[in-house]
Amino acid sequence: MSDSDVKIYKKDGEASAREQMSEIFDLINFHQNNGNFAKARELGRTLSTLSPAGDDGLAIDVETHFSHAPTQGVLYQLKVLLTFAAETIVQKEINPDFLSIMVINAMHDEISNKHPNFFKSMSDGAAFTFYSIALKREGDLDENIGEAFAMLCDEPDKRDLYIDLGKSMWKIACEKVKEEIERVNFIK
Repeated sequence: MSDSDVKIYKKDGEASAREQMSEIFDLINFHQNNGNFAKARELGRTLSTLSPAGDDGLAIDVETHFSHAPTQGVLYQLKVLLTFAAETIVQKEINPDFLSIMVINAMHDEISNKHPNFFKSMSDGAAFTFYSIALKREGDLDENIGEAFAMLCDEPDKRDLYIDLGKSMWKIACEKVKEEIERVNFIK
């Protein structure tokens, strides 16, 4: 029996590793050549400006949604919540995955360059874990996020106030991120 007598059969629909890699490279080239990579980086830089304070970028006026002047600790927690919202919506709305990863990496790079202390604190903190758990819990998602936000603010006497603030800022941030994704207009 010679090598030419041996035949290897693939199951229907089963692509070889080489075919799979070729498809991945084709997909990457498609998105690189049509400008989607540049759009992903631009979107990440824009989303890095999502903020509960300030006049630049995607600042959200907290005082229109909150009856008290927020403390620095609350502003910090809001910035973390807005960053988490941006990451969540990007992962949900942008395909293929490598484009959403590019957006998030560009956002992280911009935040870490402009606000290194915030980025380090956010990266080392547990807030994303609590928000991730809130995403997975049954029940009203906005309420779950609001409860996680209130817990992280750590002011039990204002819990209900912070739940409402967390819910409204989550909703606003998610809508702003979706609007920015549409504005960028990725080619599919």
